[in-house]
Amino acid sequence: MNDNLKKLISKGFFFRLHAWLGIIFGPLLYFICLSGSFAVFSNEIDWIFNPKIKSQSGKMNWDLVYNRFNETYPNHELTTVRAPRHNGFAAQSFAKSETGKTLKVFSNPVTGEVQSLENFWNTQRFFRSFHRRFFILPGKIGILFVSLFAVPLIILVILGVRIQGRKIIKLVYNFRKIKNQKKLFSNYHLLLSNCSWVFAVLISLTGIWYGVEVFNPASSKKNDETSNLKSENMNYNQVKNKINFLCNLSLNLIDRFEIKSIKFDSKNDLVTIEGKTSGIGVFFRSRANRVTFKLKNGKLVSKYRSFDDSKHKIISDIADPIHFGYWGGLVTQIIWFILGLILSIAIMFGLILSTKRISAKYHPSKYSFSFSILILLFVIGYSVFGGLMEYSRNVDTAVILPRPYIFYVISFFAIILTTSLCILLKSIHSALYKNI
Repeated sequence: MNDNLKKLISKGFFFRLHAWLGIIFGPLLYFICLSGSFAVFSNEIDWIFNPKIKSQSGKMNWDLVYNRFNETYPNHELTTVRAPRHNGFAAQSFAKSETGKTLKVFSNPVTGEVQSLENFWNTQRFFRSFHRRFFILPGKIGILFVSLFAVPLIILVILGVRIQGRKIIKLVYNFRKIKNQKKLFSNYHLLLSNCSWVFAVLISLTGIWYGVEVFNPASSKKNDETSNLKSENMNYNQVKNKINFLCNLSLNLIDRFEIKSIKFDSKNDLVTIEGKTSGIGVFFRSRANRVTFKLKNGKLVSKYRSFDDSKHKIISDIADPIHFGYWGGLVTQIIWFILGLILSIAIMFGLILSTKRISAKYHPSKYSFSFSILILLFVIGYSVFGGLMEYSRNVDTAVILPRPYIFYVISFFAIILTTSLCILLKSIHSALYKNI
């Protein structure tokens, strides 16, 4: 084999490439992964701090939720009702105010009592928008920008696995013997990376898909027309709880159907029952399958199953649950949160390790660090501006303001990011001036 080729594919070459990509993309990757970890539990964070979101557990009564809201807020239009995410959560709905603002409604799922009317802007909205697009406008540009970082992440994982080989087998036994700080960071970086590299590949692939959808969004096939249900045979006009009745009918139209939400189209007198199926269907979005009826006469308009659609649509419906880990409920959310934190810390340890090697011959130019930090500061600065713009669009003092706890949560998150950035900057400063 040619000597130049041997040099090109040597472990040293892969190490230098891994280090160079790490210091350029690492700072922003750290912010993306850390915000994604918090985004996994963003709904649950709101539940912890907002007592109005807590409610009794029990069978969802769609009619009571729908009717009680219309009785309490007759000048608002209820557009969507969602079943509680977990036991102890209130049913979450979306409604439009008289001014056209979208509001969140939290109701008792059993009695239908409206517990709270909330501003659309909450902790969940902040973390999802920040993680998904850094509040960069237009939204598609922001999504594409963040999605592109999935490419260097998956490359870094591949290079890292190639570099370490079987080193991880000896790694656990060497921690107690380490006194050198650089070696300690190296081992921790290796250990945490090995605990999360499969997870990193998974979120990278789904993250890339978000970018694909910017150019080629998934669209459902046209719903097949189905035979009309004969209302006289069902005695539909005599049914008191029509929405619950239609929900029971939908269970017979799609195998193993689990209802998660209902959309109301008052203009066309349509009610669309959405949900997922058991088995492999748990990996799909909660709106992957749907059955549509005419609310007035119970006529079955159409039914749709995502699993029967194109591969493009199927991938789109499984990308989000897999990326954020909510496909398996609280258990998978906890696993995804922990793995996200492990990956974030692994990236930070890798960056600090790079600063400690900054004078070595194999390491890329120290100016690469300065460039990556400047890009990070520019993006975060614009993110603050974009976040304030998005906040102002969702605030309507005539309806309701966001709750104060949201700002405390955002401030706590900002402190974590600022502290991490200061640690990294201090490490870079020490490396740049250690020989002076």
